[in-house]
Amino acid sequence: MRSDDVIADRYRLVKVVGSGGMGIVWLADDLREHRQVALKRPHTATPGVRADLEREADIAKKIEHPGAVKMFGVVGDGDDCWLVMEYFPATTLAGKGILPPREVAAIGAQVAGALAAAHDAEVVHRDVAPGNILVNGKGVAKVTDFGISAWRAATITSSGKVTGTAAYVSPEVANGGGAKAASDVFSLGATLFAAVEGQPPFGTGDPDAVLSRIRSGRGEIATRAGALKPVLDALLRRDLTARPTAAQAKGMLDKVASGQTVPAWPGARKQPQVLLVAAAAVAVVAVLVLALVRPWESEPSGPARTVLGDPRTANPCSVADAQVLGRFGEATLAANYGGFNRCDVLIAVAGDDEIDVEFQFDAPRSDVPTTSGTPEVVRHTPERDGDDCGIVLTLADRATLEITASADTDIDTDFCQVAAVAADHAQSVMSQHEEIPRRPKADPRSLANVDACGLITAADLATEPAYAGVSPAPGFARWRCRWQSPAGDVQVIFDKTDPDSAQEGTRTAIAGRQVYVVPDGYGDFTCAARIFHLRYQDDNGDAYVELALVVVEGGASMTELCRVASTFATPVAERLPKL
Repeated sequence: MRSDDVIADRYRLVKVVGSGGMGIVWLADDLREHRQVALKRPHTATPGVRADLEREADIAKKIEHPGAVKMFGVVGDGDDCWLVMEYFPATTLAGKGILPPREVAAIGAQVAGALAAAHDAEVVHRDVAPGNILVNGKGVAKVTDFGISAWRAATITSSGKVTGTAAYVSPEVANGGGAKAASDVFSLGATLFAAVEGQPPFGTGDPDAVLSRIRSGRGEIATRAGALKPVLDALLRRDLTARPTAAQAKGMLDKVASGQTVPAWPGARKQPQVLLVAAAAVAVVAVLVLALVRPWESEPSGPARTVLGDPRTANPCSVADAQVLGRFGEATLAANYGGFNRCDVLIAVAGDDEIDVEFQFDAPRSDVPTTSGTPEVVRHTPERDGDDCGIVLTLADRATLEITASADTDIDTDFCQVAAVAADHAQSVMSQHEEIPRRPKADPRSLANVDACGLITAADLATEPAYAGVSPAPGFARWRCRWQSPAGDVQVIFDKTDPDSAQEGTRTAIAGRQVYVVPDGYGDFTCAARIFHLRYQDDNGDAYVELALVVVEGGASMTELCRVASTFATPVAERLPKL
C-alpha cells in the first residue's frame, strides 16, 4: 500500500503512523465524512480474521465515552480488511516514561471512566496495558482496541495462551481463567503502577516467570506513588471481588488528581473458616533489633502522633486488614489467635501453605528512640530472622506495634514485602486517629479483665523453695507475668485458641477446670499447664477458648518442670473468674 491509495472507495491513505507485530496503522482521509481516521490493517488477513474483527467491532461500537477511541467499523475488499477508528494524534503511555503521581492519576481517571462505560455495555477490554493507552500533549488520554481480541496476539507460555500482555494481566487470567470487568481494573492498576514507578509491579521478561509472580502475588511495592498508592493497592487486590469497580476507581483517581488523599480501600469482606494452631505451637519470634528510624510520610495534615491509650482496650485488629493483604493470597482476619494484644491475618497461598502476618502491641519502652521534637509514630528498618521479617512502629507514647510476616513452611515469598504492605496500612489507620481504636467491651468473665500477676501469690511461691521471695515482673497490660529465679522461670500467660488444638498432653482436672499438662508446651525446656477458661464463639459461630497457661522453664528434668507447673496451676485455676 502507498499514500494516496483509496480503501473501499472512501478512505485515502495519507501516511503510516504506527506499526507492530500484528499490523500497521495509517492516517487516512475519510472522503465521505470529511474527517481524518485511523486505519489498522492486520499483517495476516483471512476470512476468519475478518469475521472476528467485524463481530467484535460491532461490540466495540457500543462504547460511547471521551476516554475511548471510537470504533467505526471494518472495511475492505474480499479477505482484505481494515479497522476504521477515530484518529487521535498522541503517543502511548508506554512512551511517556516515569510520570508524577497526580499526572498518572489524571490519566488513570480518564481510562477508568472509559472502562466503566465499557463494562456498563458488557464489554471487557482484556488487554489494558500502557501500549493501548494514548495520551496527547494536553494530558488527554484515550483507550484503544476495546474488545478487539482478534487484533491482538496472545501471550504464549509453556502452559498455553494467555489473552493480554503478560506483565499486566490479573491473577485470575494468569491462572487460565477468562477476563472479567474486575480483570480490567487489575490491569489498570498494573498500568498506572508502571507509569509512576517505571516498571510493572510483577516485572517483565519471560512470560512464564512473570505470570508465576502474578499468581503468587510476588509484586513490587510502590515507592514513588505518594497519594496514589492507596488506589494502586485497591486496584491490585488479588481477590477480584475485593477490587473497586472501574467507576469507583475513577472517583478515587479524580481525588488524587485534584490533590486530595484517599483512605485505604476496604473492599468486599469474606469470612471463611479459619484453622488455628495451638498457642503452644506458635513459634516465639525473636526480639527485633531496633535500627535507625525514619519519620513516616503521613497525611498532609501532619505526622501521625497516635498513642496506645489504655493497653487493655487498644484493639490490635484495628490496624490489620485482610483485604489489604489480599494481593498475596486469600487472606482472613484471625482475631482469636494468641494473646489479647495480638491480631493476625492468615494468607492462604499454594496448596496448604499459609503466611501468618502478626500485629502485636507491646508496652511503652524507655529504650526506643523517637524523632526529635513532638513525638510521632516512627517506622524502624525491617529486620529479617531467617525467612521471617518484622517491622516495628513506635507510637508517640513509645509503645510499639510489631508486625511480623512468617510461615511454618518454605514459601517463595518476600516476607519483608508482606510486612511492608501491612505496615503501610497500619500507618494509614494511625494517621486518622490520635489514639489506637478501642476493642469491643470484653465479657466480664474474660481473662482480658484479669491481672496475671495476682494469680500466684508470695505464699504460693514459698511452697517451692527455688521460687520463694521472687518478685513478679508484669508484661503488657498485665496479661502476662514472670517470676524469675536461678532455678528457672515461672510464667502465667493468657491466650486464645480453638479448643481442639489445645487438647494435648496429660489431661487432669484442677478446681473443676479442664487442664492439660504438656512437656515442651511453650518451647524447648518448658512444661506448660493449659487451664481452660471461658469458651465462646466468634461472629462465624466457630468455637474458641481462653487459656491461662502456667509455663515453667529451666534446666531441671521434664518431670520436675511439669510437677512445678501443676503445683502452680492449682492456685491459678482457683483464682480465675467464676464461670
